[in-house]
Amino acid sequence: MKNALSLNLLLLCAVSAADLDVATATVEITAPIGYPMGGYGARKDVSKGVHDPVLAKVLLIRSAGRQFGIVTFDLVQIASPRIVREARETLGISTLLEIASHDHSAPVPKNRQDPESDPWFHTMEDKVLSTLKQAQSHYQPAQFSVGQASIYIGHNRRKVNEDGSVTMFWRDADRLPTHPVDPHIGLLRFTGADGRVLALLVNYACHAVVLGPDNLDFSADWPGYMYRRLEHQLGAGAVAYFIPGAGGDINPYDDKMSVTENAYAIAQKTGESVADAVLKGMETKPPKPQPFDLRVSQQTYDFADRFDPSARVPTEVTRLMFNNDVGILAMPGEPFVRFQMNLRDQSPLANTFLFGYSFSGEGKWAGYLPTIEAAMQGGYGADYQTHIEVGAGESMVDRAVVWFYEQLGKLRDVPDKP
Repeated sequence: MKNALSLNLLLLCAVSAADLDVATATVEITAPIGYPMGGYGARKDVSKGVHDPVLAKVLLIRSAGRQFGIVTFDLVQIASPRIVREARETLGISTLLEIASHDHSAPVPKNRQDPESDPWFHTMEDKVLSTLKQAQSHYQPAQFSVGQASIYIGHNRRKVNEDGSVTMFWRDADRLPTHPVDPHIGLLRFTGADGRVLALLVNYACHAVVLGPDNLDFSADWPGYMYRRLEHQLGAGAVAYFIPGAGGDINPYDDKMSVTENAYAIAQKTGESVADAVLKGMETKPPKPQPFDLRVSQQTYDFADRFDPSARVPTEVTRLMFNNDVGILAMPGEPFVRFQMNLRDQSPLANTFLFGYSFSGEGKWAGYLPTIEAAMQGGYGADYQTHIEVGAGESMVDRAVVWFYEQLGKLRDVPDKP
């Protein structure tokens, strides 16, 4: 790893044995018709309509006087330092995660080099900041629990051939087995005093690309169908959030379906199958109420550009721990699926999740984060359409595991005597 050292520890806070309040809110952020759509180089035209609204969803967590926030966006990616900065400075939200669903049927700024000068993007920031402020007036007592479910809706799109070469395997209509794929669905649930679900975070690794480049209507793709079904089934007031995992090399089986191939019906079937798996996983009763403990750490690494060693890729990660048994690593880019599997395997915690496509205010969008092995093998996102130095992802995962151990007090701060 070339000079990929920690630059700064921005925040470390621990909240022990405290009450827990949460607040939720949703705001539409659909761009005007005629805006470009992100994700596909093959899409040459601008948007022509709206199939279903593009949303931003707010979750605020308050404990012992501190506020932590997550905003999910039905966008291909999101990096708004302004939202994070103003949420901290004017609303007192010490840490805010912005997480994109990586939706390829969503709007993008017309000026991608300077998004904050774009009228729609600036208005979207205003809406989110206003929604954060409104949510702060609707906190209510909550209990936290964690669960899991499982489903296969996709495949690894990098086919490693016998000679070691890589063929991109975009669509897997025959559901052929591929490797690695992680069927694990992480569930983070906040319930009210009456047991009613207030917020449900669904963490799963798969691209939101059932709708193909010929689709010119804004849509949240399969994650939208997932969260709409969940909210309908969970009842009034429940807000479901899609938190993409390390899906950088995972596509849905039915990738980039044409509108003439009933793409929307397939997206609906895909999303609702995930929702049904989530509902099945929620059939078990949540654990008994317990004091809530939240720890947050943010760290920026100074990675090199893989193909231009004179350039730097400052990359901020956020690490969370709930109640000494739930750990989260949030990474600002498109990590390959092996990272969330390795993180879970190495973690000392009972429940460990990786949040991909996340931004927390500092550094740059890291782009594709391939494993060392994938970088050697090649393919899309592994040796092209990627620019961060080899080994960056492994470094972020390993440091998160070390941080988990540190928070548990499992690492000695002085050496043993011989």
